[in-house]
Amino acid sequence: MLSTSSRARRLLAAVCIALALVGSGCSDSREIERVTTAVRDYNTQLVRAFAAHDMNLLGTVATRDQAYTEYSQMAALGESGLTLHATLRDITFDSVSFSGDASATADTTETWDYKHVSNDTSETVRTESGVTYRLRYQLVLRDERWLVSDVRSLDTTGTSQTTTPSEVTTP
Repeated sequence: MLSTSSRARRLLAAVCIALALVGSGCSDSREIERVTTAVRDYNTQLVRAFAAHDMNLLGTVATRDQAYTEYSQMAALGESGLTLHATLRDITFDSVSFSGDASATADTTETWDYKHVSNDTSETVRTESGVTYRLRYQLVLRDERWLVSDVRSLDTTGTSQTTTPSEVTTP
């Protein structure tokens, strides 16, 4: 039979282990929240950047390489005489995982609405509603801040509920 002091030591050890496990879980959930917030902030800034044709708006939420990737799409739209107005209707985080202390991956399912607006006439030339994507975000931790470093589709194509193309006439 264990003495009272021996039982007390075992109980104390068990409590310490339990607290350590709970503490690490709390830390993980805080880090997951920071990653999901970083992805949400990235999407907010991405919408603003496309509307303004200004990749600099991504400077606080993405790496330089990722901002340049988005810039090439912004430039193509600008050369076509269009501005993209996007609305994120829904985002679900399917998973968040970590690889070391400074790398994370977030898989999402997102539903977007898009309006392509002519820069010359301000007319909407195309709308897309309910476009759903499964995306994988790669993030890196820099200066205590999670930045999106890459975004890849997990689908072969997005799905759209409604698309209404219009003809664009340019002078």
